[in-house]
Amino acid sequence: MGSELDAYKDDPKGFFKNVLNANPHEKQEEILQAVSRRRRVSVVGCNSSGKDWAAGRIVLWWMHTRSPSKAVVTGPTTRQVNDIVWSELRHAYQDAAEGMLDGRLFRSSRYEVDGRGFAIGFASNSPYNLQGFHSPNLLVVVTEAHAVNHDDMNALLRLNPSLLLLTGNAFTVDGAFFDSHHGQSHRYGTVRIAAHDTPNVKHGWIKVPGLITEEDVQERKEDWGEDSQLYRGAILAEFPDSLENTFVSAKDVRAAVTRSLDPHGPVIVACDVARQGPSKTVVISRQGPVVRVVHKGQDQSITTTAKYLKDYADCHQVDFLVVDDVGVGGGVIDILRDSGCRAKLVPFGAGEKPEDRRYFTNKITECLNRMARRYEAGDMDTEGDDRLIAQVIARKYKIMEDGRRKAESKEKGAASPDEADALAMTFAVKQEERMKIWV
Repeated sequence: MGSELDAYKDDPKGFFKNVLNANPHEKQEEILQAVSRRRRVSVVGCNSSGKDWAAGRIVLWWMHTRSPSKAVVTGPTTRQVNDIVWSELRHAYQDAAEGMLDGRLFRSSRYEVDGRGFAIGFASNSPYNLQGFHSPNLLVVVTEAHAVNHDDMNALLRLNPSLLLLTGNAFTVDGAFFDSHHGQSHRYGTVRIAAHDTPNVKHGWIKVPGLITEEDVQERKEDWGEDSQLYRGAILAEFPDSLENTFVSAKDVRAAVTRSLDPHGPVIVACDVARQGPSKTVVISRQGPVVRVVHKGQDQSITTTAKYLKDYADCHQVDFLVVDDVGVGGGVIDILRDSGCRAKLVPFGAGEKPEDRRYFTNKITECLNRMARRYEAGDMDTEGDDRLIAQVIARKYKIMEDGRRKAESKEKGAASPDEADALAMTFAVKQEERMKIWV
């Protein structure tokens, strides 16, 4: 079958349509045109734009139109590789025209074309993983490329791939992926996919299930505001001009997503309470360096929120429960006080006086600063929650006339940074420091 498919060597679009029974949208066709002409291609896209749909199928095109050939699919974590690009490859293999693909798909992230080569997927966070792959026809696909550090990207480049395909989001102001669309853009075929470039938004109805919709765009506009960095990155696929005076660098936030650390010390759960409107009630758990978003809810009553917190604290042996004490959060605290909750309740007021009044104007600024120091020290292990990542990167401060820092208020029309502030609130527990949990 290989010789028959060789005719598609420079025609990935034809391979997609005639072999894979796949119909790429206009921007995906632009990606296919780029990979047929350039050795390096970098795609920045809004969320749910279909960039990884194309990447998974490009692997099959590569493997069946070149002999011998190899393909490496990598990204910051194994989950991201398996659940994103490799998942698309599996769907494409199953949907292909009968008898057209003679490769073998394994349960692990591996695809073999007998006698002609193989494709494999793994995380980029181990230097050992990136060694030893050589072929006269080597494809390297990097998903979530904005979260891959320079050292790992350099290791991939040392493989001398015949084709390098990067896909990612615009939530960064440095790194190899950022450079591929800026200072190094002359080395790449670049493609940008904004929400308005995708079929569902362009046509105003669900033409391709799973891609971003006009409703998604409007929700993000209401949540964040059109001028926010979040909206620019997640919807317009535009890199921020700069992120000056931010608490945490994009590099440190990305590193925390790829890191795996052991939990230790008390379990601290924080809840940023909302009741109605665009803001969400967000609950985050932290044990030492390990952070997880455990709940998000909208339009919840204070009774529902209080019950959830008590049940969670009792079931997960939570030591400290930090709850926003401003507005509706006060009602949640009152209910929890009478509930017999096992965790020690810590009311939190963002505007209250900080412990160190020399450097900070209020408590939320002080807690954001504590959080930032942990990111900088490489002592944070967070999950890949898009809102948490984007909000932490975008959380800014200003210097007051007396030299103290003050966390900037949300931009007009934008939603509160619920996830970032809930995480910061976990650093309000003074007992953690006194217990010498961290080293």
